[in-house]
Amino acid sequence: MNVKDKVAVIIGGTGGIGLETATQMAKHGAKVIITGRTKDRTTTAAEEVMKREGAIIVPIHGDATCASDVENIFSKTMDQFGRVDVLVHVAGISGRKWGDGPLDECSEEGFDVVMNANLKSVYLTNHFALQVMKKQRNGSIINISSVLGLVGTQAHFTTHAYAASRGAVIAMSRSAAVYYAKDHIRINVVSPGLLDTPMSQRAINDEVIMDALTYFQPLAPHVGYPNDVAQAIMFLASDEAKFVTGITLPVDGGWTAQ
Repeated sequence: MNVKDKVAVIIGGTGGIGLETATQMAKHGAKVIITGRTKDRTTTAAEEVMKREGAIIVPIHGDATCASDVENIFSKTMDQFGRVDVLVHVAGISGRKWGDGPLDECSEEGFDVVMNANLKSVYLTNHFALQVMKKQRNGSIINISSVLGLVGTQAHFTTHAYAASRGAVIAMSRSAAVYYAKDHIRINVVSPGLLDTPMSQRAINDEVIMDALTYFQPLAPHVGYPNDVAQAIMFLASDEAKFVTGITLPVDGGWTAQ
């Protein structure tokens, strides 16, 4: 998968899918920028990858829900590299602790917090990336959604603000993919199933949910791993996917096939 010398900005690159994607990008010769909310954590994550892969990873901290922070991320990237070839937006949250849940129980705060973190942030990063990519007349954007943006569930994963935010990312990405194709910009979505990431610890430590995965993820009746998603991202970012845009690629062990 050819990403050598591509400049890749990974929003939410300090752990889980984002950190694994940064590692794979660096391993294949990309120039990688990772972002996180705090300076210390972002710097530490970059140093971890650099030590392991012998590559240069540029850390830029900022809040993906804040327009000025996101603008600063792309401004610093342009100052250092002069272009942005790939944007991978991984950053997002589960809003359960703020009151997300079934629609009749979901709090207004929970809904607002989730939509801000999971949808507004994607709008902002895509907004500023596209301004750069249009001038280049080239680029690839990969937004991370979820299987819960594609299918409903009767139990275990009934966080309806989260589902709405993930579904909105898919709709926005598909519409934008068609519009920006004329600028040679590809926009795709990856929708993971249940993975072993920091955000999923509640679910993967619940024996009832793990038993249910035999049904939800029949290909692998256990959790997936960040590298499973990182490999899909790598393909969509690479030159090998030059004729692929507007798709939503489930990486879910068969969840959405049922």
